[in-house]
Amino acid sequence: MDNRFKKTLLAITTYNQLEYTKQCIGSIKKLDEVPFDIIIIDDCSSDGTVQWCKDNEIQIADKHKPMGAVHSWNVAYKFFKHNKQYKYLIISNNDVLIPQGAILELLKVASRWPFSVVAPLSTTVGAGHNGNVQGIEKMYQNINHDFVNDPRNYQAVQDQILTIKRKMLKSNNVFMLDPCRVKMFNGFFFLMTRKVIDYEREDGFLFDPEKIMYKCEDEFNWSKLIPHNDFPAVCKTSFIFHFKGMSTKKYGFSEVGNDKEKWKKLREESENDQS
Repeated sequence: MDNRFKKTLLAITTYNQLEYTKQCIGSIKKLDEVPFDIIIIDDCSSDGTVQWCKDNEIQIADKHKPMGAVHSWNVAYKFFKHNKQYKYLIISNNDVLIPQGAILELLKVASRWPFSVVAPLSTTVGAGHNGNVQGIEKMYQNINHDFVNDPRNYQAVQDQILTIKRKMLKSNNVFMLDPCRVKMFNGFFFLMTRKVIDYEREDGFLFDPEKIMYKCEDEFNWSKLIPHNDFPAVCKTSFIFHFKGMSTKKYGFSEVGNDKEKWKKLREESENDQS
């Protein structure tokens, strides 16, 4: 256990897709490098997610009505803000696999460099609209595409990155793996320091509550971070496998954007399908 870093809060947002949540938690249970607490922010799942978390003694904040992923982000932020034992907040989708070493690398960047937000690499597909920057295939062009896109290799990919890092350290070229400032990041998984509290909105939220689940990180980035020359950073030595869109594709949520009426209709249809 690396006790150089104060405790981190890992907030995982969920809406159904319990099997992916189980895989995510399974990967987390293997981690022992840094101290952290887990909280699940659930958006009214109907597939047993809440009960499963309670049965497995996982801290969970559930809601009385569905409010969307961005609302879950704001719930996580407020919990982080009011619990001052946490120095860092990680917001994560449930459809990810977190290897040993990935969180530690993010913390090293956040503790050494003056960034408020640090994001990891994923596959180009997993990084979505920011795949050209956060895609590991773009950053390490000699890495095997099929290898990194197989979720069974998520730990081996992180290990391979750290092997490259050690080699560069020996050759005095580790500066090539320094974090890079970027214009945008994908919100599937990102770390924030307590400095983000300075960017809290007048309504007490950190993220725009009018948004449901799309491009919220971009709005926060462009309206809060960049105007203060506080660009987010990508950590080149941290890899998170993201299955991408598992909680949005099935019912067509990816097609409605932030249209609340269409989103509510789809939520109702998804609940009927579950029942």
